[in-house]
Formats: sequence, structure tokens, C-alpha cells
Amino acid sequence: MFSLLAGSMVIFLGILRAAAESRGAGGRERAARRISDHAALGLEFFIAATILNLILNPTWTAVAATAFTIAIRQLLTISLGLARAG
Repeated sequence: MFSLLAGSMVIFLGILRAAAESRGAGGRERAARRISDHAALGLEFFIAATILNLILNPTWTAVAATAFTIAIRQLLTISLGLARAG
């Protein structure tokens, strides 16, 4: 539960910080990078929480939740890599 709260707070604070820094030249790119970095870090907390849940409650639902969270994190990583490269 703490991991989910921590992950949510990381994402939320990243969005707030990015919104504050988005003013000025190049602000849109800085804000997008900041939000995506914080979203990736927040998803790491979510992965930790789902793995912990899987260890404590080994059900197929927990396996599916863990796999889904890891897949979302990987898609985010791939999309960030493509966005920064192009």
C-alpha cells in the first residue's frame, strides 16, 4: 500500500513541478520530459507493489496485475526512447 501511495505522489509531484517549469522557451519539451521521467519512476513503485502483492498473495490475478504493470512500464520506456531519439 505504501508503494502505491509513494508512486502516486512521485507522479503527482512531477506533474506539478513540470507545470511550474513549463513557462518560457522550450518549456513544453522540458515539461514533457519531466512528466515522463516522474511517471517512469512512479511506475517503478507500482511494479514493486505488485511484486510484493504477488509474493504475499500468489494468485493468477496478482500475476496478471504484475505482468500488466511491467508491460505498461516497458511501453513507456520504449515510447520515451523513441520520443527523445526523434
